[in-house]
Amino acid sequence: MPRPVVVLAEDDGDLREVMQMMLEQAGYRVVSCPNAFTALRAFFTEPRVDVLVLDWVLPDLDGRELVRLLHSQRELTELPIVLTTGVDMEMPSFEGAVCLLRKPFAQTDLLRLLHALTHQTGTPPPQASCHVA
Repeated sequence: MPRPVVVLAEDDGDLREVMQMMLEQAGYRVVSCPNAFTALRAFFTEPRVDVLVLDWVLPDLDGRELVRLLHSQRELTELPIVLTTGVDMEMPSFEGAVCLLRKPFAQTDLLRLLHALTHQTGTPPPQASCHVA
């Protein structure tokens, strides 16, 4: 069985590196992206993407714009998206995200969510704690 593919869009280089190592150790293939345009390009160069982990605030586009662009592609309308942010905000209902993880978040929360999204039914388990404040 091929490893699940995660596109990781995070502009903080240190955090991106730590998250990439953690996800790769957990068995994911990670396409690491420092900005929204690199992430967008990944969806057209990768043969398959299973989930997007998206920092809500990126230097070139915000999360809302990237999600809008991705969802304008018919084959990506059902793409699971996990938003991450340090911004004090509520979970946006119209962005198509399955969860909002507040930075700093526990690695186990992200891994539990990704496992549910890539190995089972495609929906996060109730025990996956999404930090919405």
